[in-house]
Amino acid sequence: MFVMVKLTEEIKSVFEKQRVISMATANAAGKPNVILVGMWWWEDDETLVVVNNFLNKTYSNLESNPQVSFVGWDREARKCFQVKGTVELQSEGPIYEKGHKMATERNHPLPGKSVVVVKVEEIYQASAGKGAGDRLL
Repeated sequence: MFVMVKLTEEIKSVFEKQRVISMATANAAGKPNVILVGMWWWEDDETLVVVNNFLNKTYSNLESNPQVSFVGWDREARKCFQVKGTVELQSEGPIYEKGHKMATERNHPLPGKSVVVVKVEEIYQASAGKGAGDRLL
């Protein structure tokens, strides 16, 4: 069982300033994988959603190890946060429909095969200097 945490507006804002965010996973043996994702949103203060268009290794990793980590960085404000959570892979339901529509109803349609629904469990300060690496929530 996991305990979700609520994101602050400051943390969400740092991520939202970026169009593309890094997403890190590891397979069952612990081999890491990091990608950049551009189709994502905050569903609420506890949930980040990523649309699976081309998540090949990443999706396979999440099937065997549902832990994920993201980093959001605001260069101007000199703020950086790491968000960790547990995922649920969905290919039906309202969140999936929202992601599928986002992917397929655009000028250059993408597959929108499924969504990765992340329940945020931990948030860390990732900025340089005092407090770097400290768990915030």
